[in-house]
Amino acid sequence: MEKEGWVQYEDDVEIVWDHFVEAHPHGRLSHLIGFKKTVASVYGLKPNYWLYRKTGRILAVFPSFFHRGLIYGRRLVSQPFSEYGGLLFSPELKTSEKLLILNEFPKVIESSQKRGCFDYLELRCFSDIPVGSERILRKKCLYAYGILDLGEELNLWRAVDSSVRKNLRRARSYELALEEAKDRLALEGIFYPLYLQTLKRLGSPPHPLLYFLSLHENLKEKMKLFLARWDGAYVSALLGWAVGKSVHITDIASNEKFFHLRANDFLHFELIQWARAHGFQYFDFGPIRYRGQRQYKKKWGVKQFEYAYYYYPPEKIPRLLSDRSLAARVASACWKILIPTCLASRIGKYLRKELSL
Repeated sequence: MEKEGWVQYEDDVEIVWDHFVEAHPHGRLSHLIGFKKTVASVYGLKPNYWLYRKTGRILAVFPSFFHRGLIYGRRLVSQPFSEYGGLLFSPELKTSEKLLILNEFPKVIESSQKRGCFDYLELRCFSDIPVGSERILRKKCLYAYGILDLGEELNLWRAVDSSVRKNLRRARSYELALEEAKDRLALEGIFYPLYLQTLKRLGSPPHPLLYFLSLHENLKEKMKLFLARWDGAYVSALLGWAVGKSVHITDIASNEKFFHLRANDFLHFELIQWARAHGFQYFDFGPIRYRGQRQYKKKWGVKQFEYAYYYYPPEKIPRLLSDRSLAARVASACWKILIPTCLASRIGKYLRKELSL
């Protein structure tokens, strides 16, 4: 007989876990078991996955990893290397039913302490935490995230800002070619060089190539890699994930020499059109942290929603490093100037692991 209540994840529930995630409006790449396999194998973090089961049905899932770093100390993170994570409750549950499940959640934390030492829990999540959870989890509002509803009423050409239409006309005038890549050779030979170049320009440490290759191996059918080619050269790449009801973009990579082609807008438009044609309900542009992101995503007609982190115990809220702070800007400038591209991937892996970003 299956145990009920909060139980630890075992491999024999992988299929039903992923089905639960894909049926949830907030289910994303970071909730799938393929992501768990990648983070564990590439970064060596220990997973800590739980599910809540009643009468044979999964009513909630909680993915997380043990993480230890010099800056944030010992913590349980849901999810590292992702903008999203956290608890997912069955959409059919009422608020009162979610709270009953959440009231048992401290037992999960206690059991997790026996598996790995940590001082606090950090949930990076959507607004799936029910109202009334303040006694258990402390909320820290951070920014917003942008969602484009792909309903039948959407006329994408009219929904976008006039500047987007102008950029799309320019891209078409240059006769940009669209390609969808599905093999690891394209990831390694086309996407990753553009990705390294982009992260270097932004002054941000990259993931190692193995991270993307592992995601491809574990979640190949969910990966959407759109490429823009012009005059024989690949000038831009957009990496997204088709999970459940949404397509969520995670990486944009481009060659700055070809910015005048407006290939990034071209690829966004094409991937949104693909998502609509294949019956997806939402296009997730991800979190909006600063003015430039807000302006870019707003012109696509997105709706903005509150985005927050949650902490347990409630009194444990670390001071988060802002990517707009002076220290972050100095670190970014040093990365641009001092770190050669040939070493960026190797060093970037350790910095990514330290910050779990």
